[in-house]
Amino acid sequence: MAESENTASAPFQEGAGQNSSILARVDARVKIVCAVLWSLMVSWLHGTGGAWVALAAAVALIALARWPRRNLINRLLTVNIFFMFMWLMLPFSFSSPGHVVATIGPLKVTREGLDLATLLTLKGNAIVLAVLAILGTSPLYVLAAAGRRLRFPEKLVGLFLLTVRYYQVIFKEYQRLRKAMRARGFKLGLSRNSLRGVSNLVGSLLVRSFDRAERVHRAMVSRGYMGIIWVRAEFRLKGIDLAFTLVMLALFVLVGGGEWKR
Repeated sequence: MAESENTASAPFQEGAGQNSSILARVDARVKIVCAVLWSLMVSWLHGTGGAWVALAAAVALIALARWPRRNLINRLLTVNIFFMFMWLMLPFSFSSPGHVVATIGPLKVTREGLDLATLLTLKGNAIVLAVLAILGTSPLYVLAAAGRRLRFPEKLVGLFLLTVRYYQVIFKEYQRLRKAMRARGFKLGLSRNSLRGVSNLVGSLLVRSFDRAERVHRAMVSRGYMGIIWVRAEFRLKGIDLAFTLVMLALFVLVGGGEWKR
């Protein structure tokens, strides 16, 4: 099946602002390239000055993407849980030879540890916000088709498409199992029975997921599946794609300028 027709027909659209945001009209191939280059550049930053500029640019992009506030907050909370644990360790990891700025009992808080934790937090949030703004305004199936046009490995494209398609199915199965456990009086805790219940839940979910994957694969093969999942999407470079590319280049220069001077 050839990749044709309008991208609006693609299902499972991500990001509530994609129908009205100007970023939704940018070619998905351009957005993938810009998102990858942005992530590489921000991860390369070594100074907090450039990281703050990158975060400000990412906030501007997310505002342009018109992401719903509650959805955005939930995603940022999920990401920053990791950084919270990092803040509990890094400030105490440079006690020798580090510049101690405070002591908490036997632990010493160093400026080097605080600087590193700040830098990683800024860079992580700048990458997440920008990627959400750039890629989250395109349907996920269109992103998969764009990845194929960019010569991504076919197995990677297929894995992405199947993950998108069956994530909600597996999640609903998990919710059904959790509801059944609560109906039987299960309460989450650190007791032996609670841990046994969680392990049984994980095992049941894995077994059911494997069984469903086998059934889906047999159904796909019976319908002519030969290793390629075709997605109908049309790509055509427009003036807005050039404008978006120029804006991203300007952001690259703005963010990376301080690092290059160093």
